[in-house]
Amino acid sequence: MNSLKSAANKIVSSALRQGRRIKGLLVQIFLSRAGAGQKSKKNRQKQLDMDRRLVYNLSKKRIPGFRQLKHIKKYLSPKELLAIRASCATIFLSIIFLAVYFYFNNLQVVPIAGGVYSEGLIGSPKYINPLYSTVSDVDNDLSQLVYSSLFKRGSNGELINDLISEYLISEDNKEYTFNIRADVKWRGNTLLTADDVLFTFAAIKNSQYKSPLRQSFAGVEAERLGDHSFKFILADPYAAFLELLTFGILPADLWAQIPPETASLAELNLKPVGSGLYQFDELIKDKNGNIIEYSLKANPNYYNTPALIDLKFLFYPDFVEAVAAMNDNSIDGLSYLPQNYKTDLLTPKAYCFHKLYLPQLTVVFFNQEHNKVLADKAVRHALIYALDRNDIINNTLSGDAYVVDSPILANSFAYNPEIKKYDHNKAKAEELLDSIDWKKSNISADDISLAEEDINSEDEDIKAKAGMILNMGEGEWRKKDDNYLIISLKTVERNENRAVLEAIKKYWEEIGVKTNVDILPLARIQNEVIRTREFDALFYGQIVGADPDPYAFWHSSQTGENGFNIANFVNKEADQLLEDARLSSDQAVRQEKYFTFQNIIAEEVPAIFMYSPIYTYVQTKDIKGFNVTNILFPKDRFANINEWYIKTGKKLIWPKDNQ
Repeated sequence: MNSLKSAANKIVSSALRQGRRIKGLLVQIFLSRAGAGQKSKKNRQKQLDMDRRLVYNLSKKRIPGFRQLKHIKKYLSPKELLAIRASCATIFLSIIFLAVYFYFNNLQVVPIAGGVYSEGLIGSPKYINPLYSTVSDVDNDLSQLVYSSLFKRGSNGELINDLISEYLISEDNKEYTFNIRADVKWRGNTLLTADDVLFTFAAIKNSQYKSPLRQSFAGVEAERLGDHSFKFILADPYAAFLELLTFGILPADLWAQIPPETASLAELNLKPVGSGLYQFDELIKDKNGNIIEYSLKANPNYYNTPALIDLKFLFYPDFVEAVAAMNDNSIDGLSYLPQNYKTDLLTPKAYCFHKLYLPQLTVVFFNQEHNKVLADKAVRHALIYALDRNDIINNTLSGDAYVVDSPILANSFAYNPEIKKYDHNKAKAEELLDSIDWKKSNISADDISLAEEDINSEDEDIKAKAGMILNMGEGEWRKKDDNYLIISLKTVERNENRAVLEAIKKYWEEIGVKTNVDILPLARIQNEVIRTREFDALFYGQIVGADPDPYAFWHSSQTGENGFNIANFVNKEADQLLEDARLSSDQAVRQEKYFTFQNIIAEEVPAIFMYSPIYTYVQTKDIKGFNVTNILFPKDRFANINEWYIKTGKKLIWPKDNQ
């Protein structure tokens, strides 16, 4: 680029020099011709004056016209004429070069509106309504596109203003005052006001609507301050309160006509009216009444940068059919592609595989009450040392995850990088078990044969011993006081989970810990395992949220069948740290509290933090502009959808536009 500019400058300079030379030649010629035949200076001056008067009488213009200039060659020598022609050619070519140079360096390809992006989703829409959409990824996806919210997620998962123009937090962190934009319109061009926000908030808190968001706003009240201003009043300070304000805003005038007890049956749940980037267009059902296609069009009245593409969603019962639709080009993208389906894509090079980071932990929770062996901290330490989590990620998950060591993710301000870490160390694991008298005991093939005979013995002790040997199987197993070290490991039925549990089983059994794997359907895992705490070890995922507050998962008040403290972890010091951290808005104070809390968890090992999965989002390469890295929920993959485009055009950009 610099060399082109240098060449252009040289050409322009040369042209200017040639122009000055021509001017000089013409002056000299004129003077020489005017003075020809004059014998004295006085006569020459007199002749010049007469010539000027004569020329002026014939033409009032002092600059010669084209009809005059065409006769100039009669007064020029061939050499002078050649010099002028060469100079004119140089100037002409220079102008052409500069014009072409400017054109190609200032003509840019830019996105333009047009085209439809079609995406496959697993499931079917039911409630495209912010009151209910959080229970379903499909509903959440569509609701995100149709409705505006007070705050939304940016491309890196950060919280950014959407409807909010400005806000103020009181010194005691109990009052949040908000002003919203005054240029937001519903579909009928009515303005969105504070009344719509307060109606939506009241509906969330109204038990008749049965919104799953209701519990999140316990102890929070709202007050109208003006047409576009309001405030929330909290009973107690909560540092992560703003994170809750990402729910969509409903049009009060439409929903106020629908009784709360029948709101879930309203047609507006499937044909929503919102103020977001997109508007409902149409839906198509099959003969059984199932929605198979759902179309959205860009909102022409959107208050911010409008979308360039329209959207169409197609729904599939499972990933097998969804991947088949990708292969026959029925869809341009898939909301999520499990690792084990990647090899089923026929033309993988035609797609972009976007690797998105989720604030999600995949953890092995220990239940020390259900299996008393796990109450020994040395056993828990041995189990974590025995695992090679990097190997599991690389070989079992094909690298679609990263190791975690804490209940707080490494990209959070609250993460403590100095916590104790347990890298794979088989020798250390075996040393720990030996130190607490869990010694290896060999069960040979002969022992198995003998046990098969004794299993039918009438002696209950012999029969029980034979049953134990048959259950353990051949190998070297940890044994203490005639009891073997056995752990039952449970998880949800998913292909990735099955493979990971088999890897965990392999590592634990290498140090002599018998591991029984039990994989259950999702419908059973909540009621039969988590609620009842009926497990020794549970391999399970948790979405931890954008704010690092882990209170709900590790405070002792959250133990029991209705709590999220799955490990039933109880520690008074940890409780106090979690309570203090969530009440402060000072990030430094919160960081200090969470650092200490993580040290406690790392030492006690109530669970093994395995990894955080990577969310794989697939799109055809025809879709441009995707620029998302971190998501909180799958719906956040649409964080910059207003920048996505399919079609392009050309636009001449003037230099000042690039400044």
